[in-house]
Amino acid sequence: MSPEDFARLLEETKGSSELTSENRERISSMFSGVEEIVGLEHVISVMNGEKSHGGDDILRAYIGLEPSGKAHLGWIILADTIKKMLDNGVNVLVFLADWHAWVNDKFGRDMEKISIAGEYMSEVFRVLLGFPEEGEKGGQIRFMKASQLMDSGKYWERVLRCSKGMSLSRARRTFSIMGRSEDSSDDDLSAFFYPAMQAADIFELDVDIAFGGMDQRKAHMYMREVGDRNHWIKATCIHTPMLSGLKGRGGGRMDSFDHKMSKSDPNNAVLLHDSPKKLEKKFRKAFLEPGNPDSPVFEIAKFVIMPRNEKLYVNPKPEFGEPSSWSDLNALIEAIGNGSVHPFDAKMAVANGLAEILAPIDEYFTNNPMLLDAVNEMTGQ
Repeated sequence: MSPEDFARLLEETKGSSELTSENRERISSMFSGVEEIVGLEHVISVMNGEKSHGGDDILRAYIGLEPSGKAHLGWIILADTIKKMLDNGVNVLVFLADWHAWVNDKFGRDMEKISIAGEYMSEVFRVLLGFPEEGEKGGQIRFMKASQLMDSGKYWERVLRCSKGMSLSRARRTFSIMGRSEDSSDDDLSAFFYPAMQAADIFELDVDIAFGGMDQRKAHMYMREVGDRNHWIKATCIHTPMLSGLKGRGGGRMDSFDHKMSKSDPNNAVLLHDSPKKLEKKFRKAFLEPGNPDSPVFEIAKFVIMPRNEKLYVNPKPEFGEPSSWSDLNALIEAIGNGSVHPFDAKMAVANGLAEILAPIDEYFTNNPMLLDAVNEMTGQ
C-alpha cells in the first residue's frame, strides 16, 4: 500500500476527520509499508478517545505464529511491523501457537519440540527488535503460548461460538492459513477447528490489531464475520507483504500463496542463519529474468535491503564493469533490462546486502547457541 493509498483510505474511514495531527502522524507511521488494512475505523475510534478492546486507552496488537522451525526472511518484515507499532505506543503480543502447530502436524505433534521451537522463535524476535522492553504497557512486547490461553474453559466456549454457523466448505476455504489445500484434511477433524481457534484467540486476547502476512487474510476475514454475527468488537486487520520463494512465483494461483517463501523448502528460502557463502549459492539459482520486474530478488531488495541500507551496491568484477549504487529499484530493474547491469551482479548485490543485515543475528546465536542448536537437531538442518 503506497502512502497515497493509505492517505486515501484514512480520509474515507469514519472518524478520521476527528484525529489530531499527532494521531494522524502516529497511525501513518504504525502502518507504513503494509500491504492491506481492513477495519481501520476501530483503531481510529480508540485514538479518538473510545475504549480499546481491553477497556482502556492502550492499543493491543497480536500476531499468531506456529513454532515450527528455523526463521526465514519473512520474519524480518513482521519484525519491522512490530517495531513500528512499539515505537508508536502499541502493546504487541507474539502469540506462540503451540496447539495450532500440533493440529498442523508440526514436529510429529511432539509438544516438547514445539515448545523448544517457541522459545527459539521468541529469542529470534528479541534479537531482530533489539531486545525491546517486555510487559503489559504501551510500547512493550509480550510473548505467550496458546496453551496458556487454552487452560480456560471460557476459551473453549469462545471456540464453539466461533464455530457455530460455519459450514465445512467455509472451513476448508481457510486451510491456506495452515499451508494446506482445501481437500487435504477430510480425515483430520482437528484441522476444521483451526480457523475457529484462531478467531477465538483474537477475541479472547482483547486484540485491537491482528496482523500477519497476506496468507492470513482468510482467517482474519472469518474472524470479522464471527464478530459481526456475535456483535463482538472486531480487530483492525493488517496484512504485510509476502516474499516469494527464490524460485519465483511459477505461474500458480496467486491466492494460494504456493509461491511464498517457506522454511519447509530451505533451498527456496533465505533462512536468517544462512552464512554469506550459502546466501551467494542460493542467489545464484534465484529467479531473475531481464525485462521481467517479477522476481524474488527485487522483492527482497524492496522490502528488506533498501529500507535498511537505503542503497543497493553492485560490485561486478573489474573486467565486467564499474561499481554502482542504486536507491531507486525501478531504475535498477530498467538497467538490468537494457544490459547495463548483469543479472548475476544484481543477485550478488542482494546476497551481500542480506549478509550485512543478518550479521547481528549470526553474532548473537554464535555466542548463545543453545536454542538454535536444539532447533537444528530437531529439523536436521
